[in-house]
Amino acid sequence: MSFRTKLAVAGMISCIAVSAHAAPITYLAADDGVSSLAQMVNSTAANASFLAAAGNLNTVDFESALPANLTITGGTTTNNSGCGALCGFNTTPGGGFFRNVSGGSVTFSFTTLVDAFGFYVNGLQTNLVPQQTIVYQDGSSVTQTINFPSAINGGGAFVGFIDFGQLISSVTFNATNDILGFDDLRFGRSATNPGDPTPVPEPASLALFGLGLFGLAAARRRKRLA
Repeated sequence: MSFRTKLAVAGMISCIAVSAHAAPITYLAADDGVSSLAQMVNSTAANASFLAAAGNLNTVDFESALPANLTITGGTTTNNSGCGALCGFNTTPGGGFFRNVSGGSVTFSFTTLVDAFGFYVNGLQTNLVPQQTIVYQDGSSVTQTINFPSAINGGGAFVGFIDFGQLISSVTFNATNDILGFDDLRFGRSATNPGDPTPVPEPASLALFGLGLFGLAAARRRKRLA
């Protein structure tokens, strides 16, 4: 293999590596001291932006049984946290149930792989109990960690991300030592790649890939003329 051919192949490998390790796009916002969804103004705006970008996703509001393609390990579905809004509450209009977690972590596992995930969370006291996170693997060996926004006095937040085209089988929500509620979970394949299990390269990666193909073609042409 000639030097030019090796260079072109290296370019294509770099393209694949860049697409597999792209950072997720996050949708994060918080509101201090809330006791209802109506008070979570910043959070609902972040949720709206997330849904506008992600498109049609699965919804879990804990008012009925979980869908077959989702398993949740950790926490308890309830309509009463036992300590009021400071420990979490329902955010589904007309609903009453939510998922409550007393410290530790909760893992969401998906039968159909996803690249978009988000939910409302409340009961936050990040000044006293930092730092809540979402952790997942992006379909390669890379672990992504998303830190929750700051919220105090039983604050609420929306936490969501889109990792376009990635293959995510589970997401772990770390509550650390806080007692929290979460509700109105959204997950699925983003509108950019619905039902497509193949990671999608970033525009810069596509350009690099094209350069690699051009290099291969040029090398073969020179070899024929030699």
